[in-house]
Amino acid sequence: MALLIGLAAALVTVLGFSGARMLRTTGLEEVEEGMRTTPVAQRERGFGAFLDRLGSLFLGTTMRAYGPARLRRLEETIRRAGRPDGLTLTVYLRRQAAFVVIGVVGLVVFLLVGQPWTGLLLLLLLCGWMRLWLMSAGRRRQEQIDMELPDFLDVLGVTVTAGLGFRQAVERVCEFHTGPLAEEMRTVLQEMSVGISRRQAFIAMRDRTRSDGVAAFVTALLQAEELGVPLSSALDDIASDVRKEHAQRVRQAAAKAAPKVSLVVTMTIVPGTLILIGSSILLANREVLSGIF
Repeated sequence: MALLIGLAAALVTVLGFSGARMLRTTGLEEVEEGMRTTPVAQRERGFGAFLDRLGSLFLGTTMRAYGPARLRRLEETIRRAGRPDGLTLTVYLRRQAAFVVIGVVGLVVFLLVGQPWTGLLLLLLLCGWMRLWLMSAGRRRQEQIDMELPDFLDVLGVTVTAGLGFRQAVERVCEFHTGPLAEEMRTVLQEMSVGISRRQAFIAMRDRTRSDGVAAFVTALLQAEELGVPLSSALDDIASDVRKEHAQRVRQAAAKAAPKVSLVVTMTIVPGTLILIGSSILLANREVLSGIF
């Protein structure tokens, strides 16, 4: 009976929120729909479609709650993460609002069944889920850029040595490369084609990626351009330096992994071993212990 009451209360809550029709749209949906790269046939099915429909009811309220400044920072974060799964600002806000509504409904249900802490934990988890997912996607993209950068620079250096200009060489290499680094390079080429200088375009790429390897590449490239260093030799030196930095980061990550492994062993294997030894001792002495107790 308590569960039925909770479900009924959740339904009433959702229906009450859906009555605020004036707060559910912002006029940006059609504009940002064209920015999404995921095919429509794939988007309109599954749990994601349900989240989009539910979150669209509260999109206006969510945007006002964020405010202009936070919306700009959120847009920068989404762009830096590479718009995973065709994510746009409107889609993010819709799904964030949907997760919050689901968390509130879950909190009400758990309050009715007498488990408030479980409901509160669920609400906190759902409220931060989209942010955690976006940060994770951005971190994976940055790691992939760092891994692709040395090979990309090697091929670019060979192409420049073959006689092509820098811009033509970048275009040529991007034709045969996929991944986030090639996407960033194509963005640089597009910006240069509309009149942005090479310096500004590469500095913008450095700010978008926030990668140490890309920052080193851009700095060395601009210095080579200012000092008149041959571009092919500069690219070889940059690729070598980036590889050394990547190897150093790998060694640092490996050094940090050892304490984590020790912690996992301490928290799992050791307690299990102690339980096994204690159980064996109790079973071997069950007759003596039964006489005592």
